[in-house]
Amino acid sequence: MNARMGLKGRHMEKVINFLTNKWFKLGVSVLSLGYIVFLSFVAWLMLGFYLEPTHQGALVTLYIFINLIFMGIMIFTRKQIITRIVAMIAPFISFAILLFGFGNWIAAIPPIVVSVFVFFICGMSETTKIILGTIYLIMYVVGVLVYLTFKMLFGNITLMDVDLSRRSTSYQYSPDENYRVVLYVDPEGDASRTVSFYLEQTEGDISLPFLECRNAMGSLHIITSNYNKPAKIEWKDKHTLYVDGRLREFNFDAVDSDEADEDY
Repeated sequence: MNARMGLKGRHMEKVINFLTNKWFKLGVSVLSLGYIVFLSFVAWLMLGFYLEPTHQGALVTLYIFINLIFMGIMIFTRKQIITRIVAMIAPFISFAILLFGFGNWIAAIPPIVVSVFVFFICGMSETTKIILGTIYLIMYVVGVLVYLTFKMLFGNITLMDVDLSRRSTSYQYSPDENYRVVLYVDPEGDASRTVSFYLEQTEGDISLPFLECRNAMGSLHIITSNYNKPAKIEWKDKHTLYVDGRLREFNFDAVDSDEADEDY
């Protein structure tokens, strides 16, 4: 019995020595670079895509799980140089996610929590933590205040030509489904409420587990009309629309949107 226990003890000691080996930890720390890639991908989706969950609960669970997996990797390798670099970069990308998808707290909170936690436990010197921590704090506080101020003065802020908060999910697809007509509707209570019609290419769409990402970058404005008398849009073929009975051809490469826009 004692011999068996001793053998198990030696095996356990070998496992512990392997897991605590600095070269093994350095190798595992390379995986933490995946968190930067993951956060950058999320920020990119927030910047130029309209996100449509197909299963909200499963999506949130998966998203939190991915963040926790990377947090576990970075806790395990917190003293490695690669993890320390990731800990310095992650708060900036988390800040971008916060601003690009402001109000989408499910997307913003997990990476912010992971980034802040890993930053404070990683193997950086206390002086470095104080300096960078102060920069991060100022960046978040000032950035959010500036964002909210601009939002109160000018409405929702977006880097695209459209306000995704006004987007309707009732699409009209072309016969080949390479294009879709999307409606953007002014909020209720607006005295001059309008509905704007935009044309999007579907080739940039991304399908992820429990999430459909509609590419909204580079859309073409077709027409803006009164909400109570919206324009009638019909597809003639895959490159031609009827707008209130008038023929409208389009070309994403050649059409000047200023010439193509019409308002009713």
